[in-house]
Amino acid sequence: MSRECYLTGKKNMVVGSVIRRGKARAEGGVGRKVTGVSKRTQRANLQKKTIREGGKIKEVWLSVSALRTLARGPYNGVELA
Repeated sequence: MSRECYLTGKKNMVVGSVIRRGKARAEGGVGRKVTGVSKRTQRANLQKKTIREGGKIKEVWLSVSALRTLARGPYNGVELA
């Protein structure tokens, strides 16, 4: 099972981590210089929860935004078990 939200499809993202040095020009410096760019993973806020879909019970990954939606009631035939 991949770590992907069952309802929204949210998953981890690869983003760039930028390291800078120097003083900004607006503060009287010569400008900020990029000294390194490395890739890092931005993890989605996923929780493993049990849901009921069409009378069947499943354990799936859900994003917290999807959990808040399900807390209000069933959504697209899916409800919290």
